[in-house]
Amino acid sequence: MKRCFAMLVCALSISLAGCATHSGSEAKAGRRAEAAAARQAAEKWLKLLDDGDYEEAFEWEARDFRLSRTQAQFVRSMQAHRAPFGHFISRGVIGAASLHKLVGMPDGSYASIVFKTVFEHKPATAERVILAKQSVGWRVIDYRIY
Repeated sequence: MKRCFAMLVCALSISLAGCATHSGSEAKAGRRAEAAAARQAAEKWLKLLDDGDYEEAFEWEARDFRLSRTQAQFVRSMQAHRAPFGHFISRGVIGAASLHKLVGMPDGSYASIVFKTVFEHKPATAERVILAKQSVGWRVIDYRIY
């Protein structure tokens, strides 16, 4: 009887360990999927900038971020700070981070993605896009080019 009980305990332990490993791998897969979705949203938004479609890029920004300026102000800013670099040549991800806190922002799901980008009139430079996860998906809340 003791032997049967010991075997049952061992079998239960093994099956529970398998469940814990499975749920851990599901969590990792979920985080990878979220990171990929954020990266795709950032790349889609940057493509709008590359194409000079600043009006549409403004619409892809987070709603709260758009309230801080008008579409015309955003377009003028991009024309002054981005257009002089000329045509986009290449871009690759340097690094990315998932964040839950940003200064001046409520706790939430954020992603910071840094790209190495080459433009026609600007050699290798860095672009940083910060996105917030909203009900409609990942939306841009900050963009910097260095």
